[in-house]
Amino acid sequence: MTASLLSPENRQTVGAASVELLSKPDYKQGVIDTQREMTKGYIAELIKCAMNGKVCYGIEKPFYVCVQTRRERLLTNVIRNQFYHRLTRPSPTYDLALYWFHPKEEKLAYVWCIPDKETVLDMQMSGFSSAEDEKQLAWFVKCFVAGTLV
Repeated sequence: MTASLLSPENRQTVGAASVELLSKPDYKQGVIDTQREMTKGYIAELIKCAMNGKVCYGIEKPFYVCVQTRRERLLTNVIRNQFYHRLTRPSPTYDLALYWFHPKEEKLAYVWCIPDKETVLDMQMSGFSSAEDEKQLAWFVKCFVAGTLV
């Protein structure tokens, strides 16, 4: 990519892209396609956030990296992941993934993830049977609802 493509006058804002997509014919995007788009830069941003935390906190103290998924209020077709680091462990909440980072060893470990409120409610329904690859998420949701996920 050239520098001219990265200049602010050549970049489209999220709002402009959202409005443009909403004005096009109704294209139904599948869940898998949405997930792929959301995770394109996920690992790179996760590592970048961990390295920024290492600069802020030094290499002796482990810390947490959080990924908060947010829907834009005004742009209904925009979902963002907000990456941030902190020294204290956050309370579990909807749309939050938690990682633990040891800067000296540069070890990043997955702790837990809580999906959106609707998914949590669906998973609580009697008769809900999770697929094999959803067992861990179902366990996180069960502990979250019981108040034992810390």
